[in-house]
Amino acid sequence: MSNFKIKGVDHPAVAAENVDTLADWYCEALGFEKLFRDDRPIWLLKAPDGVILEILPIDANPRPVRTNLTPGWSHVAFGVDDIEIGIAHLDTYNVVWTSPLSPATGGGQVRTFKDPEGNVLQLIERPKEN
Repeated sequence: MSNFKIKGVDHPAVAAENVDTLADWYCEALGFEKLFRDDRPIWLLKAPDGVILEILPIDANPRPVRTNLTPGWSHVAFGVDDIEIGIAHLDTYNVVWTSPLSPATGGGQVRTFKDPEGNVLQLIERPKEN
């Protein structure tokens, strides 16, 4: 029996048509901070909670059409303290909302949207712990 176990998620990654423009949007709209950029170009961004997001260039394959239920990784959900404030903030960036504000699995509220390149994201507000 092995003692191996992962420590957690190191980073999600998203392939972008324009790495620099999408990195700027994640920083401006969602509050990420730029950590590192190499010449390929690949950006590493850091969320306020310390989670790393990698943005790398796309290859020649077409973007698959997907929903939350398409096989494979579905979306990235960003936790917020107040989802109504988050929705109002992202409205100033003209995001495309793809769902209404809905009950979240496991409690709280969730709303799904797309980033400027069409990647599926969510805002989620979980019940506050006492």
